[in-house]
Amino acid sequence: MVALTNFANETRSCVTRVEGKRPSLSVRASSMVFGCAFITAGVGLWLMPGPDLTPAILLAKMGVSILLVTGGVGMTQVATDKPRKELHFDERNEQLLVYEGLPRGRKHVLQAISYEDIGRVDVSDSSLMVMDGNGEAMVTLPIDGNHARLDAIAQLRSQSILPG
Repeated sequence: MVALTNFANETRSCVTRVEGKRPSLSVRASSMVFGCAFITAGVGLWLMPGPDLTPAILLAKMGVSILLVTGGVGMTQVATDKPRKELHFDERNEQLLVYEGLPRGRKHVLQAISYEDIGRVDVSDSSLMVMDGNGEAMVTLPIDGNHARLDAIAQLRSQSILPG
């Protein structure tokens, strides 16, 4: 029962989960294959023998290889997981915790903000911004959709951070 209560508190305390929309599996797989092929082609271009090594040919090889390697790295980035940020409330210590999601489901705390340090919280359709007493932004997180915005407002009001 205690484990279930802790799980419920953990899931309830999460305000916003920033998980950009990922491309489909076929797009990620093809971008990884073509990205690796472009990188290999850009490096392999220098291993190909040429008729002569004039400055014009070397300049053309350099331009094409830079273009291929840059495009290949960009394509492989489509398939990699990006770090996600989550905003959690620690009711016991009265802190707002900003977690960064790491690969394999691990998380670590990027920032811990005491409730007393929070001056104002602005929640718009696209972002949640926590500001200190001077009006400087301490944390800004994007929010996906109206439902996430309403959940964030409800959670902030339950913690008495936003006025009702």
